[in-house]
Amino acid sequence: MPDRAAETSLPGTANRLERVEDYLLSIDRDGFRAVWERIIRSLRRHPEGAGIVTPESVGALYEIGLAHLCKTEKKAQGQYFTPGDVAALMASWFIALPGRNLCDVCCGTGKLILAVLARLGRRRARSLISAGRLYLYDIDPLALKISRSLIGILYGSDLEPKIRTIAGDFLSDSVRLPEKCKVISNPPYSKIGRFSAGWNRTENLLRSKELYSAIMEKILDSSRASVVITPYSFLGGEKFFPLRTKMNQKNGFIVSFDNVPGNIFYGRKKGIFNTNSANSVRAAITVTENRPGDRGYRCSPLIRFKNEERAALLQEETLRPLVSGHPQTVSAENPKYQKCFPALEKVLDRWRARAGGTVLAGLLAPKGAYTLCVPSTCRYYSVAAARNLRRQGKYTLSFDDKMKWGFAYCLINSSFCYWHWRLYDGGITYPVSLLKEMPAPYFTLTGRERNRFFKAAETMAAAETGYLVYKKNAGAFQENIKFPEMFRATLNNLLLKAIGLPQQDSSLFDPVHANTIVPSLAEGRRL
Repeated sequence: MPDRAAETSLPGTANRLERVEDYLLSIDRDGFRAVWERIIRSLRRHPEGAGIVTPESVGALYEIGLAHLCKTEKKAQGQYFTPGDVAALMASWFIALPGRNLCDVCCGTGKLILAVLARLGRRRARSLISAGRLYLYDIDPLALKISRSLIGILYGSDLEPKIRTIAGDFLSDSVRLPEKCKVISNPPYSKIGRFSAGWNRTENLLRSKELYSAIMEKILDSSRASVVITPYSFLGGEKFFPLRTKMNQKNGFIVSFDNVPGNIFYGRKKGIFNTNSANSVRAAITVTENRPGDRGYRCSPLIRFKNEERAALLQEETLRPLVSGHPQTVSAENPKYQKCFPALEKVLDRWRARAGGTVLAGLLAPKGAYTLCVPSTCRYYSVAAARNLRRQGKYTLSFDDKMKWGFAYCLINSSFCYWHWRLYDGGITYPVSLLKEMPAPYFTLTGRERNRFFKAAETMAAAETGYLVYKKNAGAFQENIKFPEMFRATLNNLLLKAIGLPQQDSSLFDPVHANTIVPSLAEGRRL
């Protein structure tokens, strides 16, 4: 009987690939394509894999190899390896969508389509492929070959000629999707440096200049339904407004994920073997269902989770209760998708209604005698200080009336202000333009209510010194204030009463401030 280790080693290498270092040395010695030809042959002989080479690890190994060849080029391509649990979740949504032909756009080495086929099961997968209903698209011919080979290894080599592979630039007019198709995709995330001659120069392409946005638009235009994972920036970024406008004609739902404390891409930009644990992109999975007669997308809040909670979170039955039941369309008056907890939608509607169109900017004065110092970064809460905080990254707001100052002090230090940021942004900083757009129901207050807010502001301002905190950043200490949660609860209850919801309790906002969504799931279903 032949020696198993010798049989599963890659021809042309000194040893079977047990370490990533061996793989990279093989690429340096023999070339990228030659190594991958040998990996494919090895997997055909032993479909379960050997050493670090398995069907599950192929995608990560391929990305590591590309990064090794040219780190600058790999960074510019903006490719993110799709983890298996995310691929499985996307596949579960994809299977339920209408569409005869199945397409994986920007398929790479096939992580997503393999998850789809696994969910279908061997018999259904073979039937679909043999009928010529599987289409794979990628600009990289070698990645396409690997993807097709893996499908053949797992489901039968006789099916490989039946797989439709399209190598080329997906944005080119010459590359088209088949009729009655549904698409699954994880497109590259990178800025567009120049427009190719064969591209359709849409308003979205010209304004966003983002590759993922342009690919997403073509998928929306050309498919019956789709599941696409992208950065979440298109939900509110000004340059993506044309894309959101186009989405008004479609329908479905969007689930968006924060990147702290855990993140969808494991914090690793080049696959499961990379040890870089830096925060990754904030991601959104957009499921376009296109149900007859419906318009708009239902959105989840921006979801935080801990890494140890991934298995519980990334399940269809876990995420579905977090998605709003109310579809959103955008307009010039409401240009962004709001990422709201379903239990807080009533509060949001009442808050806006009581504001009557008044926003924080409407309370400000160019050179008022009363000022607030607002840090430009948030960490689980927002702050307004009567003192001038010693820190970089801050805004100064001026008021010509002490009652307006007191109300703004309370509004910004409440959960409402931090929630407003999570609704429409939730990134690294709180843009001052967004802060000034926050609904401010000041003019609907009675004189007695205004006085209550002013007294609360006076009390908190007098206590600021006792709650100063410091964090070292870029070699300097940044001053901030961390008020006790009971202060925020008092302000929340004042505001809930002011907008006509005195029966609600401040604890309603707990999920907004939490660093995980999982403990709030049961409560969210009850509410």
